[in-house]
Amino acid sequence: MNNLKKTMSLLALILLVCWTVGCASAEILPPFGEGQIGRQAVVLCESLTLRQSPSASSKSVQTLQYRDLIIVTEQSGGWARCVLGDSEDSPSGWVNADYIAIDPAWYRTDAATPVYAWNSTSAPKIALLDKNTVFLDRDTFLPILKDEGEWLIVSLRGATGWIYAGAGRASSQRTEAVIMLEGMEETVRYEHIRNASIGIEMDYEYESFERYSEADRERFVSRYDDPGHPENYLEVSFSPAGATPVFMSISEELSKDYDLIGDSVTLNSAGGCTHISTIGVKGSREALDMLQEVYIIPTANGTVVARMYCSIEAAEGIGARFRNMLHTLSVIGR
Repeated sequence: MNNLKKTMSLLALILLVCWTVGCASAEILPPFGEGQIGRQAVVLCESLTLRQSPSASSKSVQTLQYRDLIIVTEQSGGWARCVLGDSEDSPSGWVNADYIAIDPAWYRTDAATPVYAWNSTSAPKIALLDKNTVFLDRDTFLPILKDEGEWLIVSLRGATGWIYAGAGRASSQRTEAVIMLEGMEETVRYEHIRNASIGIEMDYEYESFERYSEADRERFVSRYDDPGHPENYLEVSFSPAGATPVFMSISEELSKDYDLIGDSVTLNSAGGCTHISTIGVKGSREALDMLQEVYIIPTANGTVVARMYCSIEAAEGIGARFRNMLHTLSVIGR
């Protein structure tokens, strides 16, 4: 059995249609990324024809089944070229790309988890993910079609369902992750936090930073700093104003003392946002001794603002840690 088939058994999905409400204990596994051959994909419909060429009239190679895993090597005109294994003689062909999810993130639960018809816990429950079936690690996996922070859209045999992820990301839950710092891998330990007043949840590196939580802001201060006068810290707050006026206001404030650069970036969990960074002391060639970065994240009813401050000496270390924390930030309902 080749490596792809082994992975398929590990990612088996068990959907038991039922109306019991369960509380999820879960995590989100990131996409696998580019492999040696291509990107992994999963079949979303009951059956899918693998064809010799990218055309609905092309000859069939074989039929794929729901939750089969394939490797996508090329995409063209709504079709995906794929292989069914990692050996030289593995079958290959083309499938309609509308019926696969390419390199998705995965939702994994080890407790009963309801799936809703839409993004409300009062919506009808269309399925229940259940762990009580014998599979390796006794885990249940679902490909995530879209992550909206508090809610995840997942695939259910050609249809879609909604999982309330907020219930599965318990506050104070601790996890580990490997991040790159100054060109080297380092294992860091995160604690999950939630602040409904600001409308965010995120992970913070509790061994490196002290958390100071208030109703209107979250502040994470380096443990090496004086908490009363910190030099290296990340602050997250909420503004009821829209993203554009917030951007204009902060740009005007910082431009009094600094030359700035603004661009658009995408955070892993919060999505697209505007980024402002100080790049020099205004009107001089004097080098910065402090780095400031601002992430302006639009929400349905305002703007989440994350402001990062760190010394230039700490930019590659503490600055990188802050950026990794920001990639875990999700916007939730206020």
